[in-house]
Amino acid sequence: MGTLRFFLALLVLYSHAGGRIQQLNPGVTAVVVFYIISGYVMTALMRRYYCPSPAGPTLPSTAHFYLDRLLRLYPQYLFYAAAATTWFYTIGHPTTFLQPPAHAIDWLRNLLIAPLNWYMFNGADRFTLIPPAWSLGAEVQFYLVLPLLLRWPRLAAACAAASLAVQAAAWHGWLNPDWWGYRLLPGVLWLFLLGSALQRWQRTRPRLAHALALGAPAAAVLVALYLQARGHLTQPYHREVLLGLLLGAPLVHSLTRAPRAQPPTRHTRFDDMLGNLSYGIFLNHFLCIWLLGLESPQDAASWLALMGASILASAVTYLLLERPIVHWRRHWRVAKMKP
Repeated sequence: MGTLRFFLALLVLYSHAGGRIQQLNPGVTAVVVFYIISGYVMTALMRRYYCPSPAGPTLPSTAHFYLDRLLRLYPQYLFYAAAATTWFYTIGHPTTFLQPPAHAIDWLRNLLIAPLNWYMFNGADRFTLIPPAWSLGAEVQFYLVLPLLLRWPRLAAACAAASLAVQAAAWHGWLNPDWWGYRLLPGVLWLFLLGSALQRWQRTRPRLAHALALGAPAAAVLVALYLQARGHLTQPYHREVLLGLLLGAPLVHSLTRAPRAQPPTRHTRFDDMLGNLSYGIFLNHFLCIWLLGLESPQDAASWLALMGASILASAVTYLLLERPIVHWRRHWRVAKMKP
């Protein structure tokens, strides 16, 4: 799924620089697909390395999973947060997301990541060094609850149903559709768990996984028709979320069913390379927009300059910061699996 993640990261960049596709915000759809991918990949990670028994993860294995996630998220995140800080306090200027003065609580929110997801309640968007990190906040919250949900499948099913109910309330306008239908974990947990279910059922219940991958797009179309009839479809961001559901479930299912070539081929190595660049692009594109002064690129050359700068910066930070830690994490995981 490396190529898919790379393309999704570029869509997020495109939307944050003012790009639209048929009046739709492609970044929202990309984030929804990222939610589904995260549910799938994190469940696979937990089941392969951190579930020593069929009963589910234990307390020590859960702690190891959390450490693994910290080592995954923070090296590049801290680098780009420090780079944004340096830019802001030297040659930078106030932006929508960086409004001085910054207080200790603002720095703490940026360091913890999770509180950035609650910006509508705590005002974190007033000073956010990496503006897209609100969605990382939702990811972090999902990581925290995933071991519990894998250990108790009935709890996972109940949480998925409750989350879908929150989403339905947002669809009808009973809750803020932007906050509860797209950003906050109670309204999007079901998307993470959809990806999780795909991963679990692909091996144990392949027909059910296939039905889920096909049923999700059908459900997205039916919900869209219903919301259109009720006059709710144009509310933010119903169309984009449903499009993410329509595309995400079948894409994740189809891309993960084929066995990975061993040894890796040129194609799989290229796919891995693109996937490795996606996280850095997601983190650094606002800084690139600020540095280049391209809040709203007007021509192809500007778009190419912005994307090229983001991809190049991501390649550098992956090679220098993340790749050494990736190798260590993989060896550490294997060591933890040994009796």
